[in-house]
Amino acid sequence: MTQILLKSDTKTTEFGHLTSIDLELNAVILELFYLACLSFEHGQSAAHIYASEYGGEIKSIAYENPFDVLGSFENISKKSADWVLSRALFYHDNQRRRAKADPENAKAEEKHQPAIEKKLGNLDKAHSLRRKLITDGADPDEVNRLVGGLLFDQRAKLLPGPDQTG
Repeated sequence: MTQILLKSDTKTTEFGHLTSIDLELNAVILELFYLACLSFEHGQSAAHIYASEYGGEIKSIAYENPFDVLGSFENISKKSADWVLSRALFYHDNQRRRAKADPENAKAEEKHQPAIEKKLGNLDKAHSLRRKLITDGADPDEVNRLVGGLLFDQRAKLLPGPDQTG
């Protein structure tokens, strides 16, 4: 069993509080993490395992600030979880570097694209990639790139859960 903790700092988001779209985006981050682990471990058969042996469970949700979601995944190894976490962190840090390197462009984009549209676009990307993974399979690193970007946009972190075994 592998546990993953998603911490999201809702006070620093565009709205300064938790929205229903944030809830869905945070949930889909955990789902994509699970699919990336399955793809890393099982390649093309990941879709079959996802559909027939779904092993994810939300163990707890805590909201003060940050918003914490603890997920538990029965059929993924610590090795794949560590690989996905490290790659998602890599892509998250790339997003952060790009934002720091080009603050004017980031500010202009923020003005031209309302936060709600960006969040809805992220949901569309996430759901589309999840469908692709389930039906056709996908490179787990493609999922990690999206997860890293979502984590950056959500001001969130993925961490190993408190009770790691496996």
